[in-house]
Amino acid sequence: MTLELIPNGDLVFKGPFNVVSTTALKLFNSGNERLAYKIKTTAPKRYCVKPNSGFLEVQNTASVQVMLQPQGIGQQDDRMKHKFMVQWVIVPSSYSEDVDNFWKQDLTKSDVHDMKLKCVFADEQPAAVVPNDSYGHRDLDAPSTRTDTVDDSNKSRLKQQLDGLKNENEELKEKLEQQKLRPRNVGSDRIDNPVVDRLKSDQPQQKKLVLFGFVLTEQLFLVAFVVALLFGFSLGYFLFSCSN
Repeated sequence: MTLELIPNGDLVFKGPFNVVSTTALKLFNSGNERLAYKIKTTAPKRYCVKPNSGFLEVQNTASVQVMLQPQGIGQQDDRMKHKFMVQWVIVPSSYSEDVDNFWKQDLTKSDVHDMKLKCVFADEQPAAVVPNDSYGHRDLDAPSTRTDTVDDSNKSRLKQQLDGLKNENEELKEKLEQQKLRPRNVGSDRIDNPVVDRLKSDQPQQKKLVLFGFVLTEQLFLVAFVVALLFGFSLGYFLFSCSN
């Protein structure tokens, strides 16, 4: 008869150990006869083994969960002394009762086999134990929720600002397009600009000189000056001639 254990040397428990740590043990019946198995430990108050006994048919496998309970406050850490032992024996074909009664009977004349397993503990960072609030949510979640709310508020405000800038940009584009499409004045190559026109209209107009009902322009003033000059020259010449 052969019972194979996986693992067959060490039971490895991984931390943190302030909560229940679970490892798995597999039993495989590679023989040709039905077996009964039983699992014992040196620290029964610290471990929960499911199932801790049973029957195993030929070529079948049994999966066992071994759970290490957290160490109580004030208790001495004796984990290095913890060990397990797996016992197995052939079950007679005539036996029909349950496994508990099987192990209660006298098996001194039976060929009981056993294998010992050592416990190995892989320490890790202890898990933070956070109490639950009245709603069943952890207090640790509250700061995260507030942070998410602040981030959402900032994103919403930034989105509104971006939308406002986009609207202003669209309005400026529309104004430029309207400025380009505005009709030109007749006889003029420029585009009407109300701002420039208003500035021109606000400039003071130059006063014009009126003499004898005639508006003296620059050309008319020049002609009058030339005529007066000729008249004066002619009058002077006449007076000079008379005096001689």
